[in-house]
Amino acid sequence: MINHLGSGAPAAAQDQFRTGIDDTIILPLVLMAFVAKTLCQAALALVLFASNVVFTLFLRVLISPLLVAAVAGDGMTWLISRLAGRLPLPAAKRDAWHDLVDRRWSGLRQRMSHKAVATAAQSAVQGGISWVFQKCGALSPRAALLVIAGAMLWLPLSAAISIGMHALLLANAASLPAWMQFLHPVATVIAKSKVLVLAACPAAWPQAKKHACVQAAFRRTQRIATLRSIRKTAHRYRQTKQAFAQVGDIGGGSRSVH
Repeated sequence: MINHLGSGAPAAAQDQFRTGIDDTIILPLVLMAFVAKTLCQAALALVLFASNVVFTLFLRVLISPLLVAAVAGDGMTWLISRLAGRLPLPAAKRDAWHDLVDRRWSGLRQRMSHKAVATAAQSAVQGGISWVFQKCGALSPRAALLVIAGAMLWLPLSAAISIGMHALLLANAASLPAWMQFLHPVATVIAKSKVLVLAACPAAWPQAKKHACVQAAFRRTQRIATLRSIRKTAHRYRQTKQAFAQVGDIGGGSRSVH
């Protein structure tokens, strides 16, 4: 079956990696690796989607007090305008006062809008990523390797802390003081910190790969990759990937026909 599915591969590879007894071990490993990769990709997509949803909710929570402040500001602007209209001032000064109040409040109110807050948050994240790349680019190989190790450790840790905080706050909402529900944005910030942490890995990698341990690992990996069993496993993995792609194309074609 594998040979049939991999018929598109070069003839030399087909002759080199004929079906043998070792395929009884290689094929299950390849299938497990393919399924694990697919599940990891699906889990990553789900985590990113959930993160975006939580970040949107966080913006809504952040903007709610601003909306209240905007309504209060509208009322104060109206009150100031009414009081200015009753003061014994010349018409030109009264109009100038109205224009000044309206112009100042209009600019401040625009900065309190949902779009402005979202843009400011996005700019802050982009600025943080730029800062991470700048700092990590100047690290020593050893420090860069430690940064990557710390980033890999923080990814599951931040997710666990954030999910745990949200779960505890929701489960004990009736018994906890009401002000503690404002810790939800804190948990969201902890979860979104992985954006900067993820940026630290590619930022620190150019320096980290200069470390002697990483260079030794590269050489060892290259030697392992030349082994026939490893090359055959990689070949079987490519065949499996092509087979699932062909099955997906056939399934998509049959649905479109119906």
